[in-house]
Order: sequence, then C-alpha cells, then structure tokens
Amino acid sequence: MVQVILKFRCLLIIFVSILVVQPNFSQMTMHNFTVTDSQGNTHNLYTSYLDQGKTVVIKFFFTTCPPCIAISPQWQDKYEAWGSGNNDVEFLEATTITSDNNAKVNAFKANYGLTMKGISHEGNAPAIVDPFKTGTYGSWYGTPTFAVISPDRTLNYPLFFSDLDEAIAATGAQMPGGNAPDPTTVQLNIQSNNLNIPDGHVKFYLKPNNASTPKIEIAKNSQNQFVFDYPSVTFPQMVEPIVIMESNGPGYTNAITALDALDVQKHILGTKLLTTNRQLAGGDVNNDTKVTAFDVLQIKKMILGLISQFPNTPSYKCLSCNQVITSDPGNTVTVNIEVVKTGNVN
Repeated sequence: MVQVILKFRCLLIIFVSILVVQPNFSQMTMHNFTVTDSQGNTHNLYTSYLDQGKTVVIKFFFTTCPPCIAISPQWQDKYEAWGSGNNDVEFLEATTITSDNNAKVNAFKANYGLTMKGISHEGNAPAIVDPFKTGTYGSWYGTPTFAVISPDRTLNYPLFFSDLDEAIAATGAQMPGGNAPDPTTVQLNIQSNNLNIPDGHVKFYLKPNNASTPKIEIAKNSQNQFVFDYPSVTFPQMVEPIVIMESNGPGYTNAITALDALDVQKHILGTKLLTTNRQLAGGDVNNDTKVTAFDVLQIKKMILGLISQFPNTPSYKCLSCNQVITSDPGNTVTVNIEVVKTGNVN
C-alpha cells in the first residue's frame, strides 16, 4: 500500500512539473525572418520593423481559401484603420501553400482590394509559416489565423480576427486618431403586425455571416428594447455581423384561430387571396414554399391539439434576418426585423 502511494506521489510530481514547465506559447519570442514581398521589396522582421518600434501583424492565408476571401474587406479596413503601414503597425500576409507565387498573390490582392504586403512562396513565405505549422508555437490553426508581434519580439498567437484590435493595442501601438473609436449603436425594430410575442418565444443573436461562432444573444435593455453597442466587450468585432432569430415558442398560441384556417382555405379556392409575404409565410406551415390544403389541415390539427408542432417549420419565422449590419461609429443603425407566427395570416 505504501509503495502504491509513493508511486502515485511520484507520478503526481511529474505531472505537476510538466504543467509548470509547459511553455506559454502566446508569450514566446518570435523568430526572425527575411522575406521578399510580391512587389520585390525585401523585409527583415527585426531590422525593418521591430527594432524600429513597429508592431507586426501577420495573416496566414492562401489565395483560394474561401474564408480568407470572405474576410478581405474587413481585413483591408483594419489595415487602413491602423495607418496602412505608415504609423507604428505593419500588416503582412503570408501564404501557406507552395503553389502561391508572386503573380497569384498580386492577383489576389488586386481582386479583393488589398494593399498590405503579400508574401508568396516565391518570396520565402515558409520562413514565416513553417515554424507555426510544425508546432514551434503550439497547435497550427489553419487559415485565416493571425499573429501579432510586439516591438520587444513577443509573439501573441493564435489570434482570430475579432482579437486583433485588442492584441495590437496591447503592444502599445496607437491607432491614428486614438484606439477607441465610438461604437455603432444597433437597434432592432421588431415588426410583428401587432402580434404579441411572449418573452422567450423568440431569441435574437449576433454572429458572423459565414461562421457559426461566435453567436451572442441580444438581450433587451432596461427600456425593453433590443439595443446594443457594436463593437464592444459584449459584442466583439466580427466579419460581416448579422442578426439571426431562433424560435423557441410552442407550435400553438392564441394567435392561431379558426379564422386563419378559413382564410388559408379561401386563398386556395381563390376567393380571398393572401397577398403579403407575411401572410404567405404564415400560411405555409410545412415550409414547402406553397400554401395548400395540407397547410389548412395542419392548422386545424394545431387548433384541436392533435399536433404540438408544425411539420418541418419553427413556431415563428423571421422574414428579414441575416442582414449584414453596416458600421456607423457614433451613430444609431436600425435593423428592421419582421417576425411571423406560423399558422397566423391575420
């Protein structure tokens, strides 16, 4: 028994020792490199930038990478916001694949309006990329990911797009005009045709347009309004932020009545047509983009309590979600969102 305890203690000491000596990859010293950009200009990380007091931001990409392409407008905006390389921050793009030569990198920049320096395989991009891909700085996270190197040669990696402003500012760099631009106030204007939507039946979230995360719930403020500041600590900067809605309510509420079933039937018979997108979406309870006798039957079953949810359809539909929010620092942007109760056409 004593021997077992001693063995356990030894293993515990070894385990704790491993934890203690495990390097903090985000605070490691960045290696030096010399590369030539796609325009033929040579750059040395230490002598060209860090020793001159500049912070360097590196994006890992390749020219046919779909998310790299999607992020291009926001990446260019951020480059310009930090001075387009003319202040104390320089941006570099380094390709991760061997087939990206100078011509391809130049075409990529021209096609997507990018003006920061691009480093192709031909320009010695592996001198930047290979230590990351081989695990020198921890796990490789693919493309697009980012690294920020401060003038004291400290590396902050891995970083994602929403982390960049905070990471750059932490190096002591200053954005021209200051590092704290006013956020955009975003207000959701929920339109429901006077339909009373009980609390919790629908929820709204902010997320990037082409990614599932981060997804952050938009809660009502003290004035019972959906209002938030973007970007902010709660809602960090995202690529093409959009508002989405999730339906959590039951299939049946008192918003669905026999009159709805009757009006859907009249529409099918052609005696009284449903004319608005809201009415047509409400009457299409099986989500097949048509209003048919099957929809009438399902509404009647819901009213009688024979079913608890409509087939293949959420209890509420959003007709105007997925709009990309346009930034307007210091001002208020209103996002109009129309919510329809499935089964309700009045």
